Amino acid sequence: MPEHKFIEEIVKQVLENIKPVALPICDYPVGLEHQKKHVTSLLNVRSDHTIHMVGIHGIGGIGKTTLALSVYNLISHQFEVSCFIENVRENSEKHGLTYLQKIILSKVVGEKMELTGVLEGISILQQRLQQKKLLLILDDVNELEQLGALAGKHEWFGPSSRIIITTRDKRLLTCRGVEHTYEVKGLNDKDAFELVRWKAFKIEFGLSHNNLSFPQIHVLERVVAYASGHPLALEVMSSHFYKKTIEQCKDALDHFEKVPHKKIQMTLQLSYDALQEEEKIVFLNIACCFKGYKLTRVEQILHAHHGDIMKDHINVLVEKSLIKISESGNVTLHDLVEDMGKEIVTRDSPKNLGKRSRLWSSKDIIQVLEENTVSNNDMESLTFHL
Repeated sequence: MPEHKFIEEIVKQVLENIKPVALPICDYPVGLEHQKKHVTSLLNVRSDHTIHMVGIHGIGGIGKTTLALSVYNLISHQFEVSCFIENVRENSEKHGLTYLQKIILSKVVGEKMELTGVLEGISILQQRLQQKKLLLILDDVNELEQLGALAGKHEWFGPSSRIIITTRDKRLLTCRGVEHTYEVKGLNDKDAFELVRWKAFKIEFGLSHNNLSFPQIHVLERVVAYASGHPLALEVMSSHFYKKTIEQCKDALDHFEKVPHKKIQMTLQLSYDALQEEEKIVFLNIACCFKGYKLTRVEQILHAHHGDIMKDHINVLVEKSLIKISESGNVTLHDLVEDMGKEIVTRDSPKNLGKRSRLWSSKDIIQVLEENTVSNNDMESLTFHL
């Protein structure tokens, strides 16, 4: 064997035996194994010297970052350098893209570098990243500009490098030409129940349900049904129940079913806030009035207000994981996303039903019509779900 090949093999073995410090995930991860294996298979870490990019997408709070962290901890020891850039959206808004470029360069080069601007950062990244077998994770990307500044082209990276991108917007991955994408799924009922049981009552995985009383089981089942597999919602709500009486838990659940928890609402609403104005209108119409309708029927109804551009608006909502189109051609969306949309409309006029832009409850519709609380101007924009 040639000397350089021999040295390369030694370096490879050393890298695989030196485990980098694992990044913290969550105190009780469930439902990760299958998804972690799937993403790892897409990365094809032990393949040839090609460079692979994998995109992880899904709605806010669904577990994209947790999954990326889990994969990072599993495979990072197989790379010369590994770098996890968290909260790209938030940090680029607060500190600028050069701040994130300097973090990557610091990890790769091992020293701090000053940059005059994003363009210089791009130039230096192209030069330096090619010299390393790098694992780079860009978490919560929401703009193409961010990808262009931090992971512009495959040619930037050294042989066998891997790049993972997490985002709420699948369109970014498509535009960037990311070859493999994975949509994060919510937890199944069994895993969701285990997570809530641990968070609410500190009862570990695998222990019998005999440790729970019937009222406790009933509360947990209500939480699981309400959250519909959404990990953030499950954690937030069950943590809220810790050391609470059953009656307090029931009262809190009754409240959350009427008014979404603030943290859950804020997390999901980030995707809504990023929409253009007409896209917001289309989303609110679907969330409040057209869930479960056939796509063709929704397009027919919305065409009167938006014209043919309405199809583009619907595509944007699908790409941002706010709605889905089922195999049978129906428009669907996560229960919590539906609640988020309805809460936005409710907040516009909490007490005066006639001032709201949309009504979906038969009881509310009848009340408004009987009391005649809608002015002519309001009537023009009010959408009734009959």
